[in-house]
Parts: sequence; structure tokens; C-alpha cells
Amino acid sequence: MSTDVLSHFGVLDELIQVIYQGFDRFVLLSQVTESAWSIYLGLKGPEGRWWRGSWSTKHILSITNGVQPSPQVLDNFAEKLRTTFVNGDLAIGEWTEKDSDINLTFGPTAKRPLHMALKELSAAEAASQATALFIDIALQAQSRKCQLNPLFAPRNVVAESSHANSASTLPSKRAPLGLSQVPVPAVNQAAERKIKALEAELTRSKEKSPSGDAISKPSAGSRPPKGASLANPNKKARKYQALEFESDED
Repeated sequence: MSTDVLSHFGVLDELIQVIYQGFDRFVLLSQVTESAWSIYLGLKGPEGRWWRGSWSTKHILSITNGVQPSPQVLDNFAEKLRTTFVNGDLAIGEWTEKDSDINLTFGPTAKRPLHMALKELSAAEAASQATALFIDIALQAQSRKCQLNPLFAPRNVVAESSHANSASTLPSKRAPLGLSQVPVPAVNQAAERKIKALEAELTRSKEKSPSGDAISKPSAGSRPPKGASLANPNKKARKYQALEFESDED
């Protein structure tokens, strides 16, 4: 029965989380075996304190009032615990620096939070747990060529490579565009054609009509000859002889 119940808790195996509570920082490890689901809690500090708690099949069935739940219920329950763990919806209950027995609370703001009792490990057990944790980290690092953390490309390298790729797609040098190469909108082209047609029509009308100077000023050839009649230029003007009167003395 243990294997049947705990087989649904595989989603809780090999999880790790950090809990901040006040000025203290805890590391939380979750492990699942065929006999129990175990939690290891380590406190960051010079003392290197560790706690351990676990739920067996009996503890899990006690939450369901001793009734054997269906596989679907167990899967949902385990997934809910996993979501709570991953989201960090956790708290350390009854925590003081002097107390050795504390608890881990799942969903402290929920209507029905769950509590797992934790007992402090001895110095030897704490050192053994820390060593086992580092061995797991070292084994996982072997797939990364023994790098402790996964390698990521530096941001400046990524930025330079992306800039180089974008620059390679652009022309190296652009020739300046002449006036004839500048694109002109269709509306401006139509207006320009109308203006040219009006200018051509104005030029033709000027060529047909006499200039203003020719109308306002008569030419030298059209002036009447000296002594000609103003009324009839082709006829000579009449000359009048002044009249003289004899005096009475003669």
C-alpha cells in the first residue's frame, strides 16, 4: 500500500526552494522514496543547523480521514503540494533560535493549511545531509563539464552578435539620391503637369498678342511728317497769312 500511495508523489521528488523569514534564510529540499516523503530544512549561518520531517502512507491517509483515496485524488493532492512548494507559499512555524522542534506550513494563508513536523538533526546528521547534497550537485554538474551553474552567454556578446547580423543585411554604402531618383507622390505629379500646361498656354497667348509697349507707344514710322495736318496726316497743313490793317492817318 505504501508503494501505491507514494508512487503518486513523484512530482515532489528532488525539489529545492529558499524561504526568507525575517532575517533568516532557509534552504528546503524535498525527496520521495518508497517509504516516505521527506523534507530537509537547512538554516544559513555559522551553526549549520538542519531539520528533517516526513510523511508516510499513514500520515497521508490521515489527511483523507483514513479512507483510501482514488489515484486521481492522490495525483491532485500531490500536484497541489508541488505548486505550493514551487510558488514558495511556505512558512516556518514555531521558529525561534533556541527551539529544536519546528514545523513547515504549506499554504499559511489558506483556510486549511497543512503542517509537517520537523525535528532538528544532530551535528553529524547535519554534516552528512550537507555532504549528500553537495554530491548530488556535483553529479548534476558533470553534464555541464563540471560547471557549478549553467553557463549563459554574456549579454554584451549576444548584443554584438545580433548587431553584426543586422549590419550584414544592410548595404555597406548608400549612394546619394538625385532629384530625379527621389520618389514623388502621384498627387504632386498631377499638380506639376497642370502647372506646366498652364505655363505653355500662357506662353502661346503672349506670342499671339502684341506687347504692351507696342500698343502704348507708337513707332517712329507712324508719326505724321512735320507740317502735315494732324487731322489728315497725308495732307499738308494750310498756311495762314496774318492780316494787316491800314491806319486812318494814311
